[in-house]
Amino acid sequence: MNGNVIIIGAGRVGSSIAALLNEQNYHVTVIDKNKDALMNVEDFTGYFEVADASNIEVLQRIGIKNADVVVISTEDDDTNVFLTDVCHFVFGVPRIFVRLADAQKERLCRYPSVRAILPFLLSLDEFSREFQSAVANAGSRR
Repeated sequence: MNGNVIIIGAGRVGSSIAALLNEQNYHVTVIDKNKDALMNVEDFTGYFEVADASNIEVLQRIGIKNADVVVISTEDDDTNVFLTDVCHFVFGVPRIFVRLADAQKERLCRYPSVRAILPFLLSLDEFSREFQSAVANAGSRR
């Protein structure tokens, strides 16, 4: 069994990450306020908690002090920034990944243990790589 990972938010991003890490034999705990979010995670053998992660007692109950990694992927950037601060300052989680839609909020999460993931910028980077590759290949066929 690999390390302990807590995923906060089981929407499209969180559930996909949970499925991937579960498949790679990580000990995965998913927390989401919405009980229907469990339906998003296919073939999940980890632990799923229906609760509000902004509640410190909930985080303590799910064992955040034992987490090697926390992935914060709720659909609300303000909640994600708040939870990043809680995980970093209150619990000292060694590695935190936080999904942010607003690139300007990344500066609120600049700590050595935190990596902000900005789907828009990742998509833009991927598009740029694909575009440059296509242009280079088209130029070589002339």
